[in-house]
Amino acid sequence: MQNAVFSIALLSAPLLLASFGALTSEYSGRMAVFLDGIINLSAFFCYAFSVLTGSFIAGVFLSVFCCTLIIFVSIRAVESLHANPFLASLGLNLFTGALASVISVALFGTRGVLTSSLFSFPAASARLWTGVVALVFTAVGFAFLYGTKYGLYIRITGKDADVLVSRGIDVSACRTAAWCIAAFYGSLAGCILSFRLSSFVPNISSGRGWLALAAVFLGRRTGWGMTAAVIVLCAAEYVAANLQNVFQNIASPLLIALPYIASLALIVLVPDTKRGE
Repeated sequence: MQNAVFSIALLSAPLLLASFGALTSEYSGRMAVFLDGIINLSAFFCYAFSVLTGSFIAGVFLSVFCCTLIIFVSIRAVESLHANPFLASLGLNLFTGALASVISVALFGTRGVLTSSLFSFPAASARLWTGVVALVFTAVGFAFLYGTKYGLYIRITGKDADVLVSRGIDVSACRTAAWCIAAFYGSLAGCILSFRLSSFVPNISSGRGWLALAAVFLGRRTGWGMTAAVIVLCAAEYVAANLQNVFQNIASPLLIALPYIASLALIVLVPDTKRGE
């Protein structure tokens, strides 16, 4: 039992980071629909920069920086041109996927799986230290979001922007900060996935960006609720990974889909008690 709890906690690391980013963006009224794409792009950048520089620390830094910069430029364009943020975010998903593919061909001559002896880590230790890093960054994020005045500004931007305007606070800057935070945490999630596989695999996110959005709504847009939703979804993933050992005749696609089936069932069954905006 303890082993299962520990495994679920480690398994939840990437989704927890991405979900915190999604929660932050939701508070600002600009949901980060681009998260799935940014996770894939950051995982590719992490691999590429680590191999090219010979340092995985440089790989993480450059990956997070580049992904956050892309989102920063995008949200500034959205705010300046008064574009539809939802459609822009969807477009970023397509753009990031294409960008990773193009650069992969240019640098490595393939759109497929990328491996290198320069990017290889012991599986058990990689899972452990990436899990610890994820928990630390998530705790710091919660402390910022719920314990500082700047976090308060972001939390009320979505529904009480007029209050901020009356106090002379730049609402556009708050929205920009929220998207950049979402990109930062989504990028960390992508880096963790690449470290755990010691490689880059196309569509490495496996829909975690979308599950992160689901976790926010399942958690009724609260920090504790979102965390609980992440644990439930990762528990479903853990069960799916181990069911094959018990019921060997179960189709693999059904097991892979179990976390998504669980999220869909919870969305249908859990009432939405969102406060009126």
